[in-house]
Amino acid sequence: MQTRAEMLWPWWVRLSHWLVAAGVISLWLMSYVWYETDWLHRAVGYAVITMVVVRILLGCLSKVSSARFYLPGWRALRTHIAELRQGHITAHRGHNPFGQWAVYLIWLLIAALALTGWLSRTDAFWGEDWPVDLHAALSLSLLGLIAVHVLAVVVVSRLSGQHLLAQMIHGRSAPIKSKSH
Repeated sequence: MQTRAEMLWPWWVRLSHWLVAAGVISLWLMSYVWYETDWLHRAVGYAVITMVVVRILLGCLSKVSSARFYLPGWRALRTHIAELRQGHITAHRGHNPFGQWAVYLIWLLIAALALTGWLSRTDAFWGEDWPVDLHAALSLSLLGLIAVHVLAVVVVSRLSGQHLLAQMIHGRSAPIKSKSH
């Protein structure tokens, strides 16, 4: 059994990450492949926002520093940009400054999607196009941000020497194995 000091991402962080990812992918497939936006779409959407809220609550209560939240300031962002330009990023225990802000933006977009999805089904906005149009625009924005997230995981893994995908699977710090010839 691992101690808290060894654990980078607790099980509940990893579970919420992958469940939210699976939910967003499912919602995208329902909307843009199967054109299903009825009760199942709503149920999965509400499950996703519920998982985000639970993740935020657990993050606020967690004793694991990498699972807690912080607000990276301008100095941290500038340092991170300078490191990116130099082609080497300091390994972080948890999210780097851009990663932390990206998490907040992803969660904000998910919350806005839940709100606009709900609004589009209320009597007050029945027949109105703007809630549905805004919901679709937010959906595409979230998908774009997810694409940036996946690309950033690849780039940051390479530049920091950390295997970020492995960390999100097993929860422990995972350096990239160097190739010896």
